[in-house]
Amino acid sequence: MDSPFSAYLDSCHSPSDAEIPLIKALIQEKVEAIGSIDKGIKDLEGSLALLKAQREVNKVFVQNHRAMIAPVKRLPPDILSTVFLACLPPVELTEATMTRNHPAVVISHVCRQWRCLAFDTPLLWSRIHLFLPWVNPQPYHHLYQETPVNDEEVAALFDSAVQRLYDMATVWLARSKGCPLSISMEASEGGAGLYILPHMRTVINLILKSLERLVDLLHGESQRWEQVKFRFAIDGSNPSKSQLSRLLFLTPQDVPILRKAVIVINTLRIIDHVDGQFPTHPNTALVPANHWDGIAMGTIHGQRLQSLTLACPKAATNLKVLQVNWHGLTELSLGPYKSDPGAKGGTQFTPDEALTLLRLCQNLKRCSLAFGDGSGPTDWDTSANPWVPPAAPTRVEPVQENRPVCRLPHLHSLLLREYKGSTDTLASALDLPSLRSFSQTRPWDDYPEEEERRSYRSPLLAWVQRFGHTITSIDFKHVGMPQRAVEQSLEELPNLISLTIRSPFSESGNGGWRASSCDSFLAKLTPEVIDSGGTVAVLPGCLCPKLEELDLNTSMESEVIHLVFSEASVLEFLVGRAKASRETVPEVSRVSKLRFAGVQFVDPKLMDLEQELFRRGFNLEEFVGEWNYPAPPMPPSYLLDQSYTVNMNSVADEF
Repeated sequence: MDSPFSAYLDSCHSPSDAEIPLIKALIQEKVEAIGSIDKGIKDLEGSLALLKAQREVNKVFVQNHRAMIAPVKRLPPDILSTVFLACLPPVELTEATMTRNHPAVVISHVCRQWRCLAFDTPLLWSRIHLFLPWVNPQPYHHLYQETPVNDEEVAALFDSAVQRLYDMATVWLARSKGCPLSISMEASEGGAGLYILPHMRTVINLILKSLERLVDLLHGESQRWEQVKFRFAIDGSNPSKSQLSRLLFLTPQDVPILRKAVIVINTLRIIDHVDGQFPTHPNTALVPANHWDGIAMGTIHGQRLQSLTLACPKAATNLKVLQVNWHGLTELSLGPYKSDPGAKGGTQFTPDEALTLLRLCQNLKRCSLAFGDGSGPTDWDTSANPWVPPAAPTRVEPVQENRPVCRLPHLHSLLLREYKGSTDTLASALDLPSLRSFSQTRPWDDYPEEEERRSYRSPLLAWVQRFGHTITSIDFKHVGMPQRAVEQSLEELPNLISLTIRSPFSESGNGGWRASSCDSFLAKLTPEVIDSGGTVAVLPGCLCPKLEELDLNTSMESEVIHLVFSEASVLEFLVGRAKASRETVPEVSRVSKLRFAGVQFVDPKLMDLEQELFRRGFNLEEFVGEWNYPAPPMPPSYLLDQSYTVNMNSVADEF
């Protein structure tokens, strides 16, 4: 901006007495200009604020009127209630817990119309999820602490938690208006999870009284049970006082519409202290409670039962005692009752017993069986004892020879968990004409040496040789299985569509902490395409020509052993499959188009597979790829995060 004093600005010039009035006049002129500008800005801001307010009014007007013509407003009540039901999570998920965040509660708080419709939709309230807390045993660990534990206060806290569940369940049951119920419940009569501390007996007695109220509520609605999922830890030393057992020992008349039952039972064990400390030897640590003596679980004796899952003491699964309508079952899942080493009563499920049972279940469509004593890691929720080292699993005896073949004409899905021994002989005793999906887990094999691998016979081979012509989906985890044995099994599966491998080959185990590359395995699945003069041909010899889904989830949780695939071999496999599936390939040699591939890499990411596939002409529209890479190493830390300290301290305030 021009000024007669521009030459003197930002200098050491001292104005004369004659120049000072001129400078002041210039300053006053610009101050008045600033005031005029501020007034203009204020006027504009006022106009802008008025425009914004008018815009907001019109925006709300539009939103309100758009809401009036929203498609959801025009849905008839029956369709809208169906949408409400689609919002419900599966009953086994945490989101299904009966709280203010439950979808049914959220829906009922949207508007008056939705609230009325939600209350008039009984199925919206028919899933009862009860997860009872455990009493925190930490204050009981030290027998001689200065401040003794107030049993009545602990019991009162537990009782208040049970009362909240009771009140919520009462509301849910009332709103369900007599429709069939799906009930999921997890509870322990020991208070402290799967174990009983002797000096907690007072608290446990009070806990049982609190449980009685909740059990009475569910017991009174047993006529409406359609699906139940019970995971109980029961005190077998005093059956007369057990409250949770009352839900298992009903009569078929008490559960006339029960269609599906999942029952997982752990018998509580008494832990004695030695000199005020937790013992380390199993014989002094665990006093096994009395196991079930064969009392029949009448709850699963209903004639309409179609799906049954059991994982409980052997006495509770005695076929001579159980009067289950086996012929009516379409789904059956049985696992061994897990017993801690040193405790009596450990049981096992044998292939011969399985065959006897399967003969009774002629209408099965899906079946899952576990063999052995359950000493290995399982998904049956029979938690291992942290004070006792794991023992070797019990050997599983084979099926007796010359047994008549058992035919299951409708069985299409079979899952086997073999914790010791082999089920090879069971395969030869079964006739499964409809089998499509097969899964086998053997987590206890050792890694054979090179000489042993040459004569190794895959436990999977007997099954695929007998049923490979019908199997379209296979999922297996065989720790220590050589690569050649896997390839030999796949040769028996010409119609395989889905393949999942969850364990490394035996060659990986002999490589120490760093396994050798398994690219040669992918090469066996990669077709060799010859394109000469416009003629495209696929050479024979490719494994699984109908494969559409491949999942190589081979990470081992217990040890750092993997199948190691390079990005280059995965890329060549995908491109080779794509070339061999084109329509220009003769149909007689054409392979199926790959739709899904999942690989867990061991090395850090060096290549963008999606981008490279696109560059090489791979059609990604109908393909899904999941590439898992190792997380980058974390720098060493010598200080605890504050949140870690808070979490550790907060445990003492929880049940």
